[in-house]
Amino acid sequence: MKKAILIDANIIIRFLLGDHPEFSPKAKIIFSKAQEGFYVIYLDEVVVAEVIWTLSSYYRIAKTTIVNQLEKLVSQDWIINPRKKILLQTLFLYKAKNLDYIDCWIFTVNSSLKTSLETFDYDLKKIK
Repeated sequence: MKKAILIDANIIIRFLLGDHPEFSPKAKIIFSKAQEGFYVIYLDEVVVAEVIWTLSSYYRIAKTTIVNQLEKLVSQDWIINPRKKILLQTLFLYKAKNLDYIDCWIFTVNSSLKTSLETFDYDLKKIK
């Protein structure tokens, strides 16, 4: 197995926004090296949640734009996570429903585990 590196949310944010003169080019190199096969990138679920929160709340980027970019990124073979399928399902649900990302994550994980979900969140209870 190739060497794996773990990246923080700020790497993804600088890569997607391309807005920082020093960090954006460095982030691009990290992803380029993974694409070229030097290593794989482990993308943690919490990092995805932080990216979504930061891009939507601080940068005010539209949900559809964020999800489209993240779906493309997460789908790459050089992005690894044992729950990658659940990550992609969560992004799809988040794009389709008027729920926050964490609620979509909880719903998708619950569905994959086939457990009963207890919540006081009315909107989360409504999705099937």
